[in-house]
Amino acid sequence: MLILLSGLQSAGKTTACWKALPGLRAAGVKLAGFLSLPLLDETGRKTGIEMVDLTTGTHRTFARVVTSDEAATIGVYHLLEGAVEWAAAVWESALLAGADWLVIDEIGPLELHRGEGFVFALAALTDPARVPNAIVLARAALADEVVERLARPDIVRVTVTKANRAEIPPRLAELIQTSK
Repeated sequence: MLILLSGLQSAGKTTACWKALPGLRAAGVKLAGFLSLPLLDETGRKTGIEMVDLTTGTHRTFARVVTSDEAATIGVYHLLEGAVEWAAAVWESALLAGADWLVIDEIGPLELHRGEGFVFALAALTDPARVPNAIVLARAALADEVVERLARPDIVRVTVTKANRAEIPPRLAELIQTSK
Protein backbone atom coordinates (compact mmCIF):
# COMPACT_ATOMS: atom_id res chain seq x y z
CA MET A 1 0.00 0.00 0.00
CA LEU A 2 1.12 3.53 -0.73
CA ILE A 3 -0.51 6.17 1.43
CA LEU A 4 -0.59 9.59 -0.22
CA LEU A 5 -0.89 12.10 2.59
CA SER A 6 -1.92 15.38 1.01
CA GLY A 7 -3.27 18.73 2.07
CA LEU A 8 -2.88 22.45 1.68
CA GLN A 9 0.36 24.12 2.70
CA SER A 10 0.46 24.36 6.54
CA ALA A 11 -2.48 21.95 6.92
CA GLY A 12 -0.34 19.68 9.11
CA LYS A 13 0.77 16.84 6.81
CA THR A 14 4.25 16.53 8.29
CA THR A 15 3.02 16.98 11.85
CA ALA A 16 0.31 14.34 11.42
CA CYS A 17 2.84 11.86 10.06
CA TRP A 18 5.35 12.72 12.79
CA LYS A 19 2.71 12.17 15.50
CA ALA A 20 1.83 8.75 14.08
CA LEU A 21 5.42 7.45 14.23
CA PRO A 22 5.80 6.69 17.98
CA GLY A 23 2.68 4.53 18.05
CA LEU A 24 3.71 2.71 14.91
CA ARG A 25 7.17 2.03 16.31
CA ALA A 26 5.66 0.83 19.58
CA ALA A 27 3.54 -1.59 17.53
CA GLY A 28 6.73 -2.97 15.97
CA VAL A 29 6.50 -1.22 12.59
CA LYS A 30 9.99 -0.58 11.20
CA LEU A 31 10.14 2.83 9.49
CA ALA A 32 12.77 4.37 7.22
CA GLY A 33 13.05 7.40 4.98
CA PHE A 34 12.72 11.02 6.03
CA LEU A 35 10.41 13.77 7.15
CA SER A 36 10.96 17.45 6.40
CA LEU A 37 10.29 19.38 9.58
CA PRO A 38 9.89 23.15 9.69
CA LEU A 39 12.66 25.24 11.24
CA LEU A 40 11.06 28.01 13.27
CA ASP A 41 12.49 31.12 14.86
CA GLU A 42 11.59 32.27 18.38
CA THR A 43 8.39 33.94 17.09
CA GLY A 44 7.21 30.76 15.33
CA ARG A 45 8.01 32.07 11.84
CA LYS A 46 9.28 29.40 9.44
CA THR A 47 12.93 30.00 8.59
CA GLY A 48 13.74 26.78 6.79
CA ILE A 49 13.32 23.03 6.51
CA GLU A 50 15.16 20.42 8.54
CA MET A 51 15.12 16.81 7.46
CA VAL A 52 15.21 13.91 9.88
CA ASP A 53 16.39 10.43 8.92
CA LEU A 54 13.77 8.09 10.42
CA THR A 55 16.28 5.26 10.79
CA THR A 56 19.11 7.06 12.57
CA GLY A 57 17.41 10.17 13.92
CA THR A 58 20.05 12.33 12.23
CA HIS A 59 18.92 15.86 11.39
CA ARG A 60 20.15 17.97 8.48
CA THR A 61 19.08 21.42 7.37
CA PHE A 62 17.71 21.04 3.87
CA ALA A 63 16.72 24.58 2.94
CA ARG A 64 16.29 28.02 4.40
CA VAL A 65 14.03 30.91 3.55
CA VAL A 66 15.99 33.24 1.32
CA THR A 67 17.22 36.60 2.48
CA SER A 68 17.15 39.68 0.29
CA ASP A 69 20.69 39.04 -0.97
CA GLU A 70 20.32 35.46 -2.22
CA ALA A 71 18.41 33.68 -4.95
CA ALA A 72 15.67 31.16 -4.25
CA THR A 73 16.08 27.61 -5.51
CA ILE A 74 12.34 26.87 -5.32
CA GLY A 75 9.57 29.08 -3.97
CA VAL A 76 10.97 31.08 -1.06
CA TYR A 77 13.70 28.53 -0.30
CA HIS A 78 17.38 28.19 -1.01
CA LEU A 79 18.47 24.52 -0.90
CA LEU A 80 21.68 24.04 1.02
CA GLU A 81 24.67 22.54 -0.73
CA GLY A 82 24.81 18.76 -0.31
CA ALA A 83 21.27 18.51 1.11
CA VAL A 84 19.77 16.65 -1.85
CA GLU A 85 22.72 14.25 -1.91
CA TRP A 86 22.25 13.61 1.80
CA ALA A 87 18.54 12.91 1.23
CA ALA A 88 19.39 10.55 -1.64
CA ALA A 89 21.79 8.63 0.61
CA VAL A 90 19.11 8.39 3.32
CA TRP A 91 16.64 7.11 0.71
CA GLU A 92 19.09 4.51 -0.64
CA SER A 93 19.78 3.31 2.90
CA ALA A 94 16.03 3.17 3.54
CA LEU A 95 15.54 0.96 0.47
CA LEU A 96 18.12 -1.47 1.85
CA ALA A 97 17.02 -1.29 5.49
CA GLY A 98 14.31 -3.93 5.32
CA ALA A 99 11.80 -1.44 6.67
CA ASP A 100 8.10 -2.22 6.79
CA TRP A 101 7.25 1.31 5.61
CA LEU A 102 9.20 4.02 3.81
CA VAL A 103 8.36 7.69 4.29
CA ILE A 104 9.19 10.59 1.98
CA ASP A 105 8.28 14.17 2.79
CA GLU A 106 7.55 15.57 0.26
CA ILE A 107 7.09 15.17 -3.46
CA GLY A 108 6.41 18.60 -4.89
CA PRO A 109 6.99 20.88 -7.85
CA LEU A 110 10.76 20.48 -7.63
CA GLU A 111 10.42 16.75 -8.31
CA LEU A 112 7.37 16.73 -10.60
CA HIS A 113 8.05 19.80 -12.72
CA ARG A 114 11.82 20.28 -12.64
CA GLY A 115 13.13 16.74 -12.22
CA GLU A 116 15.17 17.82 -9.20
CA GLY A 117 15.04 17.46 -5.42
CA PHE A 118 13.80 14.04 -4.36
CA VAL A 119 13.19 12.88 -7.94
CA PHE A 120 15.48 9.92 -7.12
CA ALA A 121 12.61 8.39 -5.11
CA LEU A 122 10.00 8.39 -7.86
CA ALA A 123 11.26 5.35 -9.78
CA ALA A 124 11.38 3.19 -6.66
CA LEU A 125 7.94 4.36 -5.53
CA THR A 126 6.38 3.25 -8.83
CA ASP A 127 7.51 -0.33 -8.18
CA PRO A 128 5.48 -2.13 -5.46
CA ALA A 129 8.02 -4.98 -5.51
CA ARG A 130 10.78 -2.55 -4.55
CA VAL A 131 8.73 -0.35 -2.20
CA PRO A 132 5.74 -2.38 -1.04
CA ASN A 133 4.63 0.14 1.60
CA ALA A 134 5.18 3.88 1.69
CA ILE A 135 3.81 7.13 2.99
CA VAL A 136 4.30 9.96 0.51
CA LEU A 137 3.50 13.54 1.45
CA ALA A 138 2.40 16.05 -1.19
CA ARG A 139 0.49 19.30 -1.49
CA ALA A 140 -3.19 18.99 -2.33
CA ALA A 141 -2.72 20.78 -5.65
CA LEU A 142 -0.23 18.12 -6.74
CA ALA A 143 -1.97 15.01 -5.36
CA ASP A 144 -3.58 13.98 -8.67
CA GLU A 145 -0.26 14.47 -10.45
CA VAL A 146 1.55 12.31 -7.88
CA VAL A 147 -1.06 9.56 -8.27
CA GLU A 148 -0.71 9.69 -12.05
CA ARG A 149 3.10 9.73 -11.90
CA LEU A 150 3.36 6.80 -9.49
CA ALA A 151 0.67 4.80 -11.33
CA ARG A 152 0.21 2.30 -8.53
CA PRO A 153 -3.11 0.51 -8.04
CA ASP A 154 -2.64 0.39 -4.26
CA ILE A 155 -2.63 4.14 -3.51
CA VAL A 156 -4.79 5.19 -0.59
CA ARG A 157 -5.38 8.92 -0.41
CA VAL A 158 -5.60 10.62 2.97
CA THR A 159 -6.32 14.34 2.99
CA VAL A 160 -5.17 16.48 5.91
CA THR A 161 -7.07 19.65 6.74
CA LYS A 162 -6.85 21.99 9.70
CA ALA A 163 -10.22 20.58 10.81
CA ASN A 164 -9.22 16.88 10.68
CA ARG A 165 -5.47 16.92 11.34
CA ALA A 166 -5.83 15.59 14.90
CA GLU A 167 -7.64 12.52 13.51
CA ILE A 168 -4.94 11.69 10.95
CA PRO A 169 -2.23 10.08 13.15
CA PRO A 170 -4.56 7.35 14.46
CA ARG A 171 -5.98 6.89 10.96
CA LEU A 172 -2.47 6.38 9.56
CA ALA A 173 -1.72 3.90 12.32
CA GLU A 174 -4.91 1.99 11.60
CA LEU A 175 -4.23 1.86 7.84
CA ILE A 176 -0.69 0.66 8.40
CA GLN A 177 -1.51 -1.91 11.04
CA THR A 178 -4.40 -3.39 9.06
CA SER A 179 -2.18 -3.74 5.97
CA LYS A 180 0.01 -6.36 7.66
